[in-house]
Amino acid sequence: MALVKRAPGQERSVRRIWKTPGSKANWLFLAISLLTLGWVYLLYRNAIATQLYPGPYNAPFRQFGIVSFVLVLLVAAYTLRRRFARGLPGKVQGWLWLHVWFGIISVIIACMHENFLNIIHDIEWTKTRFIEYYFGTSALYALLLLVVTGVIGRLLDMLQARVIAGEADTNGVGINRSVEERLFELSLTVERLIAGKSTQFQQYCQQALRLQSALPASLPTVNAREVSDFQRVYEVLSERTRLGRSLQRQQRARRIIRAWRYIHIPLACLAVLVIGFHSAIELYKMIVLHY
Repeated sequence: MALVKRAPGQERSVRRIWKTPGSKANWLFLAISLLTLGWVYLLYRNAIATQLYPGPYNAPFRQFGIVSFVLVLLVAAYTLRRRFARGLPGKVQGWLWLHVWFGIISVIIACMHENFLNIIHDIEWTKTRFIEYYFGTSALYALLLLVVTGVIGRLLDMLQARVIAGEADTNGVGINRSVEERLFELSLTVERLIAGKSTQFQQYCQQALRLQSALPASLPTVNAREVSDFQRVYEVLSERTRLGRSLQRQQRARRIIRAWRYIHIPLACLAVLVIGFHSAIELYKMIVLHY
């Protein structure tokens, strides 16, 4: 029976693409953010030109604070969508872009709400400044710190995701779970190949299995009849070492992202608490006391 082989020129190399596809929600929420920011900025410039003492206690500066607070609530909705309220419409990726763009403009609008007090003028690092106006300055700095750490986290996430994607694309196996399964298979192969071999043969392989991401520095002296088997097991151990290094790099990238989340999430809860307290008092004064 004749075997039909594909011509060398017809063979195609398949490359995996480890990349998240683009999202239309990115541009949608960016456009909404720019329109909202532009509208607030026009009101801000008009108020600066017409008011003698512009500040957060006058319209429309007070309303800017409410707009910023609403944006903060929408930003927090991303966490609810991702972890709790998964039945909400839209994809998590789309809510992520809402989280990013609305978070950035919320701090800019909050600065306009304060007329950039304690940001570019009248800077005063005192206890009185931070607790006055129902922790208004504290709320502003909490929001600023939250957004800055969020931007840093987004950059870290992109960089470490690129590391993981690069490893998955070059190691020939994939991401963590696939690499771990392949390492287990290779360990079983080594255990099978060293069965019945000499002591030096087995000691070298067992030491290589313990190291996982490196091979022992010196090669053992094996019998002539074990040379071919040792060459085979050495190839398996070399592949195992290469994959072990790839797994370590992926795990390190995941630890960096996880460490940032341990910092950002408690900070976000504290910031929302301070911002919510300040905003609730201001809303009460506006709606109930008409002040």
